[in-house]
Amino acid sequence: MRCSFSLVHPRWALRRLLDEYATGRRSRLLQGIPFASGLGDSVWVLYGLARSLKPEVCVEIGSARGKSACYVGLALEENGKGKLYAIDPHTKTEWNDSYSVETYEVMRQNLGSLGLLDRVEIVRKTSGQAALGWNMPIDLIFIDGDHSYEGVKRDRELFTPHLAPFGVVVFHDTAWELGPETWRKYAREDMGVPRFVEELRLAGQPVITLPRDFGVSIVQARPGGLSLLPPAAEVASSHDGQTWESEQEDILDFADARRPPT
Repeated sequence: MRCSFSLVHPRWALRRLLDEYATGRRSRLLQGIPFASGLGDSVWVLYGLARSLKPEVCVEIGSARGKSACYVGLALEENGKGKLYAIDPHTKTEWNDSYSVETYEVMRQNLGSLGLLDRVEIVRKTSGQAALGWNMPIDLIFIDGDHSYEGVKRDRELFTPHLAPFGVVVFHDTAWELGPETWRKYAREDMGVPRFVEELRLAGQPVITLPRDFGVSIVQARPGGLSLLPPAAEVASSHDGQTWESEQEDILDFADARRPPT
């Protein structure tokens, strides 16, 4: 009988144990933080995307007490790379929850208790102020700020020009029109997120909507999505007049530009 095994250096074994302990500790702490957020268990969608995409740069618009920021920050910490820029003025707006207005210190404390302040940068500005001079490519965007039609449209338009080819935009509060009666007591006539995301879907942008926690929608910004297989030569055309080959070259050039030097 053949037996195979691999040896692990004691230093690496200890490091793995410490990492597992830190992850477990953070997970336990997360469960005890009173975020008072409507995002609910759907926050794990953001965590999973961040773990899977291995993003260098994430942006969220609308942080409040920091639930989404903590979960994305935890994913980045477990990845060992990446940073989240959490944009929120942390002052009274038209869309604050009544118990989440002046939330800067609360959010900072929550992130600090999890040891995530190096992974999450709190940007205490409006989205318009934060977008001025922005020049970093973005892998993951979470929009949960101004819920008016004009507001959510503006937030998307400010940052999607910087979105990586395989990057995604996640919207919260997209399924109010489809939700159960218990959601109705929170509904507002000026809620514009469902209408705006529906317009993106009708325009051909791939949208996946999860009908939980008032609706979470994952959107890929390019109409029709990205080409995954080369078409036949006679129909080798893609979005925006690009050939499939040139589209893939753009993707590879983008990836090469972000690859750290060896």
